[in-house]
Amino acid sequence: MLRFKIKLAFRNLLKNKLYSSLIIGGFAIGFTASILIALYYSAEHNVDKHFARHEKIYRLYDAKKNESGLDYKINAVIAEHYPDVETACPLGFSYFPITLKDPETRNYTRVEYIVSTNDNFFDVFSIPVLSSLEEKPFSQLNSAVITESVAKKLFGDENPLGRTIKEEFFTATVTAVMQDLPENSSFKAELLLNSENEDFQMAQACNKGVCIFPTEHFLLLKNDIDPDDFSDKMNASIGQFNTTTDSLALQSLSDIYLSPTKLGWTDEHTKGNSKMLFIFMAIAILIILLSSINYLNYTVSMQCAKMKEIGINKTNGAGKPHLLVDSLIEVTLGIFIALTISIVLVSLLLPTTETLFGREIQLSDVNLQHLLPVFLGTIACIILLNSLAPIYILSQFNIVDFLQGGRKRNGKQIGKQLMLTFQLTVSIALIAVVMLIFKQLQYVKHYDLGFNEEHLVRIELPWLFENQMALRNEISDLSFVSGSALSNGYPGNINMSMGSGVEDDEFMVNCIYVTENFLKTMGVQLLDGRNFLAGDKGKSCLMNEAAVKRYGWENIDGKKFKNGREGGYNVVGTVTNFNVESLHSSLSPVALIYESDREYNTLSLRLNPGNIGQQINELRKVWKTMLPDDPMEFTFYDDQFQAMYIKEDKLSKSISFFSFIAIVLTCMGILGQIFLISLNRTKEIGVRKVNGATVSEILFLLNKDFVLWVIVAVVIATPIAWYAMHKWLENFAYKTNLSWWIFALAGVLALGIALLTVSWQSWRAATRNPVEALRYE
Repeated sequence: MLRFKIKLAFRNLLKNKLYSSLIIGGFAIGFTASILIALYYSAEHNVDKHFARHEKIYRLYDAKKNESGLDYKINAVIAEHYPDVETACPLGFSYFPITLKDPETRNYTRVEYIVSTNDNFFDVFSIPVLSSLEEKPFSQLNSAVITESVAKKLFGDENPLGRTIKEEFFTATVTAVMQDLPENSSFKAELLLNSENEDFQMAQACNKGVCIFPTEHFLLLKNDIDPDDFSDKMNASIGQFNTTTDSLALQSLSDIYLSPTKLGWTDEHTKGNSKMLFIFMAIAILIILLSSINYLNYTVSMQCAKMKEIGINKTNGAGKPHLLVDSLIEVTLGIFIALTISIVLVSLLLPTTETLFGREIQLSDVNLQHLLPVFLGTIACIILLNSLAPIYILSQFNIVDFLQGGRKRNGKQIGKQLMLTFQLTVSIALIAVVMLIFKQLQYVKHYDLGFNEEHLVRIELPWLFENQMALRNEISDLSFVSGSALSNGYPGNINMSMGSGVEDDEFMVNCIYVTENFLKTMGVQLLDGRNFLAGDKGKSCLMNEAAVKRYGWENIDGKKFKNGREGGYNVVGTVTNFNVESLHSSLSPVALIYESDREYNTLSLRLNPGNIGQQINELRKVWKTMLPDDPMEFTFYDDQFQAMYIKEDKLSKSISFFSFIAIVLTCMGILGQIFLISLNRTKEIGVRKVNGATVSEILFLLNKDFVLWVIVAVVIATPIAWYAMHKWLENFAYKTNLSWWIFALAGVLALGIALLTVSWQSWRAATRNPVEALRYE
């Protein structure tokens, strides 16, 4: 019997190939999108959970200051005096790219992720050591541990153990090679340096003559230790060890990635976005709902199309259980086919998730034990809903109507209208959100940064290179270079800030040490005062408008920047505000300090329009004559600032992709609705045509309700989309306007899409021969 019913279900699907394809295709698309989002959601929540004992690893931080950069000496205190800690390790991060060299072969490679730590690192995080000179990875004071990938790039197939590696500020011996950290980690490490060596510390902070090495500390607690109780024990006794804090707290390693809190400037962990995950999950739920509504509409439509068959079955004694089984088999079969297609699509699309979500999803990053029950429960609910609802609706019809082929329209069919309005609301809201995201991205990408970033290139200089001025002069002589300037720091990366020197109102001023032609090269406008003169070296500075405003000065006459240096700096001019960070942040006070005889880390060049590739080659030739052993690392300023919005770019692409899927599903829902309407009103259309109704009048009759539903959906979707985008724009200090025309255009687009979708089926109904509709009357 079951085999017969399955065959019958297959036959019914094949009987209506077009609509069956729409049903199964719609569900397959919806399932594919939702599965991809669910995999991404699971992978993001699984960051750092690949470490063997991640549930017992905690980061120490100062609860009062909300800082994780604590004195390096705390590590020894914790290890010696707190037996509840199985082991502890310090982590000092430096995520500034360096050029690591092999002095023997002169090979070099770029390394971005450097960590200062000790041997306990490998016990806390269970990172395998692939090879080592001795039992302990850090067997010498100047030991360095490199990853397998760095060893391959720097030494090829040769043995790296015992080899010397050099950088401008340190020389170290490779004493171990470790396995690369998994991609699913909140922190990165390519080079580990022995933290016992003070020269290998990543940072130093001084306050009132007391200097510390700010470092993050990770503790591996014993299995039976409660972290809250341990925190209380620490705070009750930590003061006796002369540490710089008395309010320590613990943060679970698993919570770091999605925590919105950044614990100070030493927190170099990669951060996820819990709000964005919520948005993606909301989209996934909406897509599943849209798919279910479509399936429900199509199922009801198909059931209405075979009312006589159902009526005959009821006449022959079929009760609700029999009809339920038939519907359940048909629905389950369709969903099973859609699910099979979606699994194939997901496997094909997994390698492209880097484009969709900004990271490639590996199945090893996903917690399938948590995901599968949710997935199976969702499918069960969908099958149940799509099996019960049609039976409930059809069981309300009179059996005489079934046998006569009549289709009674019960009132205004509010349920059907609500479902379609919901679908249209979702589509309009998503269209508006996508347009507003693109509008904001265009706004920030074309915003006036306060300097001319076109044809402006930045070259990184070695700190210890003594002929910086000579290099600049040689490059300036090239015919295509119209301006050049040296600086320590640059727009987009300020590496020094100083106190304002204002008593009772201390604030920080971002400082860039510059040479005399910085303004001309960068295209920064002078508003008041004058530019630097030769006699200003070591004495004067320029300040931007934000700094002058923050100081509360009406003019700069006789004003000084009292940064703690004896005599301070004379403020000789005011320049226009220029952005030193992305437009997520507001303008900050900036001082351009004219200093002589100091090390600079940046050479900025203004190039004439021309063949960029040829110009870069000419620059490399000059570079090689003066720095033959160093690679020339350069970046164009416009590319640098564009890169600050990569996250938003990927967000816009992702939401656009999933919004397109939602709109396609809405169109399929509209198609199902108009098919059902046309089916119910077949005889009415025939009667109207016999009585002289034109095709345009029939089209108006069938389409007018859809126009009304779109208008209602616009009214509902507008405040929802406005609120969502208002909250998102709070991430930007500079933001576009939430223009009314965006929401109106979204409504017009939705109306156009709806009418195009409806018109196809409406035209078929309106041009049908009325004799076919009335022949059985």
